[in-house]
Amino acid sequence: MTNNQTDSHGFRPRRVSWLTIVLAILAIITFIAISRPSAQYGGGIMGDSRSSGVVPPMAAGVPAKDNGVSNTPEQDKMGSGMYYPYPNPDVPVTDTREFLKVYYNASMRTRNVQGLTSRVETTVRGYGGRVDQESSSPQYGFVSFAVPFNKYDAFRAELESLVGGRFLTTNISSQNLLPQKLSIEEQQKQADTALSDYKTARQKIVSTHSNTAQSLQSKINADEQQLVTLRAETQTPQILVQIQAVTDDLSSLKQRLASENTLYTAQLSNADRNIKNAQDWQKAVQTQDKALLDNVATVTGTVSIQWISLWDIVRLYLPGYWIPFIFAALAFLSFLWDRRRFGTVTV
Repeated sequence: MTNNQTDSHGFRPRRVSWLTIVLAILAIITFIAISRPSAQYGGGIMGDSRSSGVVPPMAAGVPAKDNGVSNTPEQDKMGSGMYYPYPNPDVPVTDTREFLKVYYNASMRTRNVQGLTSRVETTVRGYGGRVDQESSSPQYGFVSFAVPFNKYDAFRAELESLVGGRFLTTNISSQNLLPQKLSIEEQQKQADTALSDYKTARQKIVSTHSNTAQSLQSKINADEQQLVTLRAETQTPQILVQIQAVTDDLSSLKQRLASENTLYTAQLSNADRNIKNAQDWQKAVQTQDKALLDNVATVTGTVSIQWISLWDIVRLYLPGYWIPFIFAALAFLSFLWDRRRFGTVTV
């Protein structure tokens, strides 16, 4: 009797190698690790963000708060020079001036945190900058700095060359301080006008007093001369009456002159005080203007540095599910090689 049955070969190899098993396990483990939300990490460089809003709180040297500057010299004398004037939000579009305050923030990842932190500090100082805050440990580093705006581009290029693009994230914001500048200019006009008005008022006080005093003094001199003439005459009852009348008028004129001098002294003192307050107001506004321009001429920022593991480095170059896919592909190839080496199970 002839057996017409033929042997058929299965898909599974007679023996699976340890290499195939290990690769399959690695594919499963990496798939689970990447699937966890806490394991997600986005590499690369973020685009520069420019806005006119509030700057990041971590940025060093944030601008002073925009409090209003008083409209009177006396109030400005007490608190001027501390803050920018309250900015006018209605800036005409025809004014195209830009007073950009730039804030630079970078996040770097490296295997040598302390070494990179030291290099960041050296770079800041090399461009005429100032380190405001620094901390360093094997796992984390932080540098807060300020650099001149005219060296900002060269500084940024060198700083970002310290690490590869995959290990760097930047966030750059800028704010146009034109509203504050316009407010300062308006304050300057008001201070100049006030000073001019106070000087004019003082000159008017001096002129008015001079005319009044000269008129009173002229009358006093005339009465004194008349008294001399009357006293030289025969002292008749009529002459005595005239002498008394002239004496009373002379006394009244002298009293009026004394009152005028007292009033003039008080008015002049008040005018001088107003002028001084207006001059102090001018200086305060000039100080604010210089502070604003100095602020614009300085770029402030921070650099945070974090230690990165080898696993994260691999994930930066193979983002997403590339790693488990590669392990799975290698496991499949090893599986096919096992079938060729050891043969397959006969069914």
